[in-house]
Amino acid sequence: MKVTFLIYRKEMLEMIRNYKLLWIPVVFVLLGVTQPLTSYYLPDLLQASGQIPAELMDSFPVPGPAEVMLKVLSQYSLIGLLLIVIAGMNLVAGELSGGTAALVLVRPVKSAQFVIAKWAGYFSLVIISFVLSYGSAWYYTSLLQGPVPWREALAAGGLYLIWFSFAVSLTILCSTLLRSSAAAVVALLVIGVLSVAHGLVPSWLAWSPAHLLAVAAGHLAGPQSPAPGNPVMPVTITLLLCILFVAASAWTLRRQGISD
Repeated sequence: MKVTFLIYRKEMLEMIRNYKLLWIPVVFVLLGVTQPLTSYYLPDLLQASGQIPAELMDSFPVPGPAEVMLKVLSQYSLIGLLLIVIAGMNLVAGELSGGTAALVLVRPVKSAQFVIAKWAGYFSLVIISFVLSYGSAWYYTSLLQGPVPWREALAAGGLYLIWFSFAVSLTILCSTLLRSSAAAVVALLVIGVLSVAHGLVPSWLAWSPAHLLAVAAGHLAGPQSPAPGNPVMPVTITLLLCILFVAASAWTLRRQGISD
């Protein structure tokens, strides 16, 4: 545990030095606050342009807080996920190509400790970024559009964090197996296929990690929407897959000739 924490601390310091701990949270916050601000000020901007008829402006739909938060979550599932995968594609591949992994693992450091520290460091960055962004979006939505039920908002945010843990774990596995851009392409492809398949046959894939997004959206949509479903199965499967991906990454490092 001590060795893992030391590598984890090294990861956090490295993300501070290369400003990853700065620019990724900033991009996430901008991603979160853009939707409530745009939804609130868009009618005024259209009216100021003078090119929209007054009758059309009167019938312009004003989104409610739940609709705005749902759009924020959709931004996370597209742009946010893309950012997470691309920023993490060199997590292990960069260490392997630069020789840093070999230097670290010739010491009394096990490959599992190395991978776990990498996962924990990057997921800590994702948690910080998401919490700041989601909190900002929640605040501006409550301020401009109306109150957002805190229980439903917390439940949706927690499910998205579990979904992001799946994306981080898959990215680390692909980064161990492949190199840089190929790791990002494969990770995005797997996530994309899983999301599309769930959209086509949601009842068949109600156990999959992609179902977490539907359950999170159901929490925010309100009582007028269909029941969000039971998240126990997809949460359990997602956490088991995260453990499997991390274990497979450590096993791959050993297979590549980097011993414990």
